[in-house]
Amino acid sequence: TFSIVQFANEGKLVSMMESTVEATSTIDQLRYTGGITNHAEAIAACRQGLMGSLAFQQSSTPRKSIMMLITDGVPTTPESDPEGAALTEAMQAKEDGVFIIPVFISPRYDANAFSFMSELSSARGGEVFDVVDYESLDTLKDRLLEEVSCLRKE
Repeated sequence: TFSIVQFANEGKLVSMMESTVEATSTIDQLRYTGGITNHAEAIAACRQGLMGSLAFQQSSTPRKSIMMLITDGVPTTPESDPEGAALTEAMQAKEDGVFIIPVFISPRYDANAFSFMSELSSARGGEVFDVVDYESLDTLKDRLLEEVSCLRKE
């Protein structure tokens, strides 16, 4: 099952505990809102959704909690320390047992952005999955499926 968080200026849980088909439909209906990038709120909202699903998990087969953070930029808010706030939220999520997979969308390589995204990552060696544009996200499906499949075996 999937929960989806949309974020720009703020993070918002837009769906919770949907099937693959339902989640795909929800994602297809999302629209880019522009604005600033708030990774901290996105991670916090996703964590809230995952923790809210614990009651479901206790009544069925336990599952891994995986957060996929798809973004086209580094955080720009909260104004005081956007990267620090995002890293703090990511650390709390990881302490809750959440596995974070960052997906970075950028037409050009940005060493500083990749370094930051790597710090958010729970993947081996801080792996960051990347594509050059939103349309290229489909090319990641097999790589992400492999990553998630490996988690299920652990």
